[in-house]
This record gives sequence, structure tokens and C-alpha cells, in this order.
Amino acid sequence: MESHYAAYGLHLTCAFPLLGSEPISPVEHPDLPVLALARITPEELEREWGAVAGSPEWRGRLGDGQDFLIEQGADGEALFVYGNRARFLLHADMRQLDCVPERESLDWQRVLISKVIPAISVMRGYEALHAAAVDSSEGVVAIMAPSGMGKSTLAIEMLNRGWALFADDVLVLQRTADGVLAHPGSPHMNLATGTLRGIDPHTLGESLATLAGEHWLAVGNTTTQPRPVRMLCMLERGAELPTAVSPLAPSPLPLAPYMLGQPGEQERQRDRFSLYADLMEQTALVRLTASLEQEPAVLAELIEGALARQTPIDNGALL
Repeated sequence: MESHYAAYGLHLTCAFPLLGSEPISPVEHPDLPVLALARITPEELEREWGAVAGSPEWRGRLGDGQDFLIEQGADGEALFVYGNRARFLLHADMRQLDCVPERESLDWQRVLISKVIPAISVMRGYEALHAAAVDSSEGVVAIMAPSGMGKSTLAIEMLNRGWALFADDVLVLQRTADGVLAHPGSPHMNLATGTLRGIDPHTLGESLATLAGEHWLAVGNTTTQPRPVRMLCMLERGAELPTAVSPLAPSPLPLAPYMLGQPGEQERQRDRFSLYADLMEQTALVRLTASLEQEPAVLAELIEGALARQTPIDNGALL
């Protein structure tokens, strides 16, 4: 039986259930591009996958120690390789994704939802930021930080205050006639045990599994509709840093380390610049600093206070 979901700006039609995701009606989100997901055998993959055009387009290592590769096929298809645990073949028209788990474990679905589908969103024309995002009554607040700075811990604090999860790790953006909109991710979060600080993960939602030392959760309070971005928060923590929030000039340059996607053609680069230039006109860009020991509740209060001091639209300025 086919199931339908919406995530990362895509309407997903699935021949298998996506664990922890809430199905939608087939007629919901008619404007979203469709991606069909199916499971095939390793033998079927070998018949479908063409010769590799060259070295991998992208190579990295995930938190569970597995390599993650994106290879380009000779006929325009793409192959996502998750160590020796799963492969995912994206057809050349980018409308069909064939999934080949090498073992019956939930880690292949976690990588599918958190890595493969967001990457396909960018390949299909969206832009994206590496950020944790929560939703407020006035729009999305995105938190960006280097690894280990407490981005997830701060997001958990915001969820405990009643904010809705918008995206755990990838914020997908689209330029529209009405401005830049953000598309919600999936309801999932990956949380290392140390980020919970005594919080029972079951209070956030359904615990799906513990994989490579991380809790994989389906959060109960989420947003399912596209939303404007209200604040972009650059989180910095260090021993000598004061606990403070301060406005930054409305420039996309500080976002550059967190922009996802391949360089692409010149036209794609121009479109990317235009989107982030438009984003700067409708959102606040702030710097949030604190020591490594500062409690996340204090940082959450600073964010809430900064939002309360803003006018609805003031070119991103804080008053």
C-alpha cells in the first residue's frame, strides 16, 4: 500500500512506511514536487546503476562512523552509498528513489530521512542551511553553530518551552513571489545521550531506536506547513564569551559555512545569492554568545527576549 508524506519541500510517495512520520492525504501539498520511494533488491540495483562518471561528487563520514558517498552516474543518475549498510539510487529525472538496505536495521531509514532526502531537495532546486530550527508564532528561528557548541541542547530547551520542531539538522529554503519560505523537515531528531542533560527523551515524543549511541526520536510537537524565517541565530560558545545576544549586519556572508549544496553552475550560484539576499531583508541575523557552562535555559530566554523586541518586519534589525 502506498503512503504519502511531506518533508524538506517534497511530496513523498512511498511503497513502504517511513517510521515516525505522519502520513498525509494524497491530495495534500499539490504544489510540492513528487519523489517516489521504493525498495529494490541488490541485483535490481546492479542492473539499473550505470557506470560511474568519475570520483564521488561528495564524500563524508557520518556520526556513526560510516562513510557516506554521492556518486554521479554516466546517464545522470546518482547513487547514495551509506557504508556497507544501504544504497539509494536516484533516477536521472530525480522523481524516483530506489532504496537498497543491506540489512534489516533502522539505521538505513534514519540516513534516508536525515541525509538522502534533504540532499535530493537541494539537487532539485531548493537551498538549505545546516541548522536546527524551531517554530514560533512569528516564524522560524534557526540555530547555527559548529559541532559541539550545544545547538541540539538549545533546540531541546526550546521544545520543552512549547516551541514546535521545524527541522532537526537541515533547513530547506525556497524563494517565492512572497519572499523566502522555509519548508519543514521530518519530525525526527537525532540526540546524543549527552545532549539530553537528564531529560527523558519520551517527553519529547516517541523513541524509535538507539543507534550508534544516539536516540532517534519522532517529536510530537512539529510544524507541517511552510513558514517564513524570523531569526537566524549564530551560536558561539567559549570560556571568555559573555552571555549576550547582539544584532549582526544583514549580510549572507556569515551563513556561508552553513550553506549546503554543490557549487553548481553559474546560474545556480546567482539564484542562491538572490535567495539569501532576499532572506536578509525579511529576517533578523543575530549572534548569541555564552560560556560553555551556561545553561540552555538562559540562552533560550535571550532568544525569546530578542524576538519580543522586534517589529514584525524591520529589515532584520533588532530594536
